[in-house]
Amino acid sequence: MVGKALETLFIKIWVIVKLNLFFWLFSCCGLIVAGVGPALKTVNELFVSHEYNYKDITLKEGWISFKRNFIRGNIIFYALLLLLALLAYNLFLSVQIQGLSFLMIDFLLVFAMIYAAVTFQYSLLLDSYYEIGLKNLLKLAFISTLSNFTNLLKIAIGVSVILFVTWKFKGLILFGTFSMIQIWSFTATKSWRQTIDQRLELHA
Repeated sequence: MVGKALETLFIKIWVIVKLNLFFWLFSCCGLIVAGVGPALKTVNELFVSHEYNYKDITLKEGWISFKRNFIRGNIIFYALLLLLALLAYNLFLSVQIQGLSFLMIDFLLVFAMIYAAVTFQYSLLLDSYYEIGLKNLLKLAFISTLSNFTNLLKIAIGVSVILFVTWKFKGLILFGTFSMIQIWSFTATKSWRQTIDQRLELHA
């Protein structure tokens, strides 16, 4: 029993490390600037397809996925960065406002930034599950984030914890941070994906 539990634990750790190393490899293939978005999408897609079946997670499949998702991954990633930059700039400007309205505006802007980040995670997951156009993908991701506040909180809190632990243990940046964020998002949204599948079956 203990031996089986340890084996399962080591397999999960190896999958996390393996996917995170893939992320850095593919990011470098895109010279970081054009590689981070498709690399995140590739890591997400590999885990969605194989979960903890580490032998099925191969560099060859990852490379094929990276090339296939290169343009789409960059569009989604830089759409998020642009939106976050606009929100952050408005947050910077709002500091100059006095009184209670300052707190209300800041709260709304911070919430919007969290909402955008969670929507990005939803878009990666949904794009890995369904064949869907980019416009409809973004709509579905937006609706998915809005429809379940509990999942939004779970993803936001989980990612915050991962980033906090990473801040304490910098080595995770190389060996675990990015893959753990994708895996946690996958786990936190399981119930919502099942709901979408049920609705699709009803309308099939």
